[in-house]
Amino acid sequence: MKPLNSLLIGAFLLGAIGCQDSKAPKDFPKTYPAKVIVKEGETPLEGVMVLLYAQNLQGSWAPSGNTNASGVAELVTNQGNYMGKGVPADTYKVTLSKQPKAPSELPSEEVNNMSYDEQMVYSQKINAELAKMPPIIPRALTQPRETLLTLTVTESGGELTVDLSSYK
Repeated sequence: MKPLNSLLIGAFLLGAIGCQDSKAPKDFPKTYPAKVIVKEGETPLEGVMVLLYAQNLQGSWAPSGNTNASGVAELVTNQGNYMGKGVPADTYKVTLSKQPKAPSELPSEEVNNMSYDEQMVYSQKINAELAKMPPIIPRALTQPRETLLTLTVTESGGELTVDLSSYK
């Protein structure tokens, strides 16, 4: 066999087998690429927390992700202090959460420089503003038992697109 062919075959086999992460817990499941896209109409939503709840699998791991500026959450699976890319194959209930930003909200550096009494007044003001604001995510999509969202992840991966305007 020619050296170039041997090198190509070796690279292919290494990619096909994958690299075992020695830091992964022994009972960490095999994962597959999965993502959730969240938008409102044509506008992507950034900063949405996505949580998955397995319907069939049992384990001490939790798939989740946060949407980026494009509204895409590339999901990861956490177990203890370990985080692995992707999600185990299963069907999941999907919940979303995102807190609205109060109009008077200040950067954390400014809040940290306030006295305790100033922080208390500021906190009350922000809480009052938030109480008057409508939720960003409809309640029906925030609770595992109520959510209408499901994502099926197979060996070829999984993807779910959520348009919040469909739920309001």
